Amino acid sequence: MKSITTLKVNCKDCHRCVRSCPVKAIGIDKGQARVVENRCIVCGRCVTECPQKAKQVENQVAEIKAKIASGYKVLMSLAPSFIGSFPEYKGKELFQAIKSLGFYDVEETAIGAEIVSSHYSRMLEESQEPVISACCPVVVNVIKTYYPDLVKNIAPVVSPMIAHGKVIKHRSGNDTYVVFAGPCVAKIGEAEKDADSIDAVITFEQLRQWLQESDRHYAVKDTAPQQVALEPQGRGRYFPISGGILKSFMDHDETDTEIITVDGIENCMETFDALGKGEISPRFIEALACSGGCIGGPVSGNQQCRAAKRREVINYAKNSGRDSEQDYDKTLSFARIHEAKPVAFPMPTEAEIADILRQTGKTAAADEKNCGACGYNSCRDKAIAVYQGLAENDMCVPYMRSKAESFANIIVTNSLNAIIVVDNRMIIQDFNPAAQAMFDWGREMTTGMNLGEIMDCAHFVYAAKSGNKVVGKRVEYVHYGLVTEQMIIPVPKHDVIIAIITNVTDQEKKLKELELMKLETIKKATQVIDKQMHVAQEIAGLLGETTAETKSALLEVIWLLKGKEEA
Repeated sequence: MKSITTLKVNCKDCHRCVRSCPVKAIGIDKGQARVVENRCIVCGRCVTECPQKAKQVENQVAEIKAKIASGYKVLMSLAPSFIGSFPEYKGKELFQAIKSLGFYDVEETAIGAEIVSSHYSRMLEESQEPVISACCPVVVNVIKTYYPDLVKNIAPVVSPMIAHGKVIKHRSGNDTYVVFAGPCVAKIGEAEKDADSIDAVITFEQLRQWLQESDRHYAVKDTAPQQVALEPQGRGRYFPISGGILKSFMDHDETDTEIITVDGIENCMETFDALGKGEISPRFIEALACSGGCIGGPVSGNQQCRAAKRREVINYAKNSGRDSEQDYDKTLSFARIHEAKPVAFPMPTEAEIADILRQTGKTAAADEKNCGACGYNSCRDKAIAVYQGLAENDMCVPYMRSKAESFANIIVTNSLNAIIVVDNRMIIQDFNPAAQAMFDWGREMTTGMNLGEIMDCAHFVYAAKSGNKVVGKRVEYVHYGLVTEQMIIPVPKHDVIIAIITNVTDQEKKLKELELMKLETIKKATQVIDKQMHVAQEIAGLLGETTAETKSALLEVIWLLKGKEEA
């Protein structure tokens, strides 16, 4: 299961995770980021840097709640940095609050740190090679993936989390469900690889949210005398701060060049580079990936400054009152064999790099701005990432801006409408070829010219003063033989007015011709109707005379016939 996933709906194409990732283990696909697992060191920086909360850490709280509800004996191993991450709880209040969630008991992971510390102490005396601490899973991941030749230098010991888990399982039984809580995302993956020791991992952020949401309805269980939780007896509580691992087993002099303390992933990688090149050869390197140590963990759930957290950890460790090695079953093995897992990176040829750069308009060294907006340190690095399938050409901001401006220029230049930009004093700032052609007055239109020399500016002045658009305004320029339709847009933010002027002279001419044609048609129709009416009247008159004559003749015939019959 992935420790870090991406909510695509929240990913806003900002490339901030690419910029923040120290090993560039982020791939971009169609503008959205994804974690490249075989390159990821699980430092969690992308989680903290994402402004849209698109990067999500695996949450196992529901699974833990289910185990508690099912009656499992669930015990928590609490990372030693807790004292700086939960300042709202005093003394043992946090332990009681956690137990109220249903946990059988709570112990400090510092117990496991003491065990690891004793192993480091012996290694420092016996090893002939530089030893790199193996407490930080991010450091281990970095070396395995990016410095495989240094894997032999990693201390062959488990981390304090795994050591504590082994102790708990051995003491309380393998059926005990052990949950680790800490400020580190990488612990999730580490626990999955050693499921026999740790059953689940939650972050301090998730623990705080659980405590805030809980109504504390679980009763705190009484712990039987033989099951009383162990407490650290040595200096294991110093582990979460830079220099704390060394402090746990020796009085380290910071001027001792044989012992190196380094924190922060970039600083760690710089040290590993030097070690690999033979520039340094110390006896021991205490390496912690987070700045300041584990107190600077990405999911500590507390925004308190690292200096304040460091102070809390030191005071808590000093007040523990004991300084002896924890007693545990010596038959338990805490050995760990580390294996390199290097990633093969396909590398493009110089010609292929040049071709990729050319696709974003970079044909010369001067074109490579190396602005870093894409997330990569240089245009060349980004071109290599494109070749490796991790980046896209469209990630180049200068290229996309140039492309957008180019499209805009093409549209404006080729527009059939006149486009004129003036300032509030009606001084021409810019115009397109169509404007020059439309208002050809025997003199070339130039920027810096007053628009009043070319046309009436009344509508422009109105738009500038009122801040209102002038839309669909019909304006006729008799001396140009033009009839136009204008849209005048004020842009107060930039103190300019933009006019888009459409030449509707031909349309107006056609409309007039159509109007004349209509009038002529009406006239012709009226004449035809009048003539038809006249003909109809003449026909009616003729029909009337004929009808009268016919009637008279018929009456005469009838009279004659009647006369003959009577005779």
